[in-house]
Amino acid sequence: MVWAAFGFNGQVGLVFLDGRQNSKYIETLENQPMPFAENIGGRNWEYQHDNVPIHTSNATKNYLNSKNVTALKRPPMSPDLNPIKNAWDIMYLKVYENGGQF
Repeated sequence: MVWAAFGFNGQVGLVFLDGRQNSKYIETLENQPMPFAENIGGRNWEYQHDNVPIHTSNATKNYLNSKNVTALKRPPMSPDLNPIKNAWDIMYLKVYENGGQF
């Protein structure tokens, strides 16, 4: 699995995650967007993620609340409202251009 984040003032490099994220997701949040957010402007930011269960679990909600992070509310099944989906699409096209197979 590959994880990434970006904002107006920069981006996190691609992070390659091993195995299922379930309980490891909070560790991913702690190690990736939290330092990134602090570097680009402190705590005045909102987090947008998919509506998959690990993102909407009570543990994730409690973690984000403990860090005073607001998660944007989104309707289910709305990938077009998530800008990172466009980045993944661009990467996909580059990787598989000219008939590349991996």
